[in-house]
Amino acid sequence: MTLAQAITRVLKRVGMSSSTSEFQDVARTYINLMMAETVSDIPWWWLDITTTFATVDGTRTYNPISGQVTAWWSFVDETNNYPLDIIDADSYDSFDPDRSESGDARDIYISGVDATTGYPAIDVFPLPDSADTIRVRYRKDVDEWTSSNDASDFLTLGIPRIIESVLVYGATSLYLEELGDDSGAGREAGNLDRVMRIARKQNIQMQGNKRYPPITQGGQVNALIRVDSSLAVP
Repeated sequence: MTLAQAITRVLKRVGMSSSTSEFQDVARTYINLMMAETVSDIPWWWLDITTTFATVDGTRTYNPISGQVTAWWSFVDETNNYPLDIIDADSYDSFDPDRSESGDARDIYISGVDATTGYPAIDVFPLPDSADTIRVRYRKDVDEWTSSNDASDFLTLGIPRIIESVLVYGATSLYLEELGDDSGAGREAGNLDRVMRIARKQNIQMQGNKRYPPITQGGQVNALIRVDSSLAVP
């Protein structure tokens, strides 16, 4: 399904003309709002990305991701074969107050947003003195879609098929609510809940057969939490 097809489906379910650009813009806005809420709600597997960047001798600050990031998972120095810690501002300031230390990367500080690009910036500690490859695992955000994306298939935008239904039902519910059709909005919200449950189940299955032993007070394990076809095994 393309973004344009999703817009058409939303407008047909709302009962609005799918050939009117004003209505298309409203539907696209609601699809974007639904996408933003969907991204923020659940740790979706399809948002997890791995990339690399190279340190430069004498350069401390980098923009390793040309886009928005909702979570940083890990940094690894592939050249020297060891993981890097993500540290907070207090640790970063206390490790080397005068910023005189240099060498191979040991820590990463998430330093904010680049004023020019708006993309996230990181600082490498200590100041790199060589060109090393750093592997980054992170969760991406989804950029707002415009009319230039209308012809794009959701799969090429990085969105799985099950989420197409989430976007259509969610956007339709929001549109009907704006029009004062509470009954129709409630119907579409019910459809949204149904497909969201399916999407959540699929998301869990994509995590593999993970096991999470919970630690109770005193350090004793009472149950084994599994992420597969069952929830808990005594």
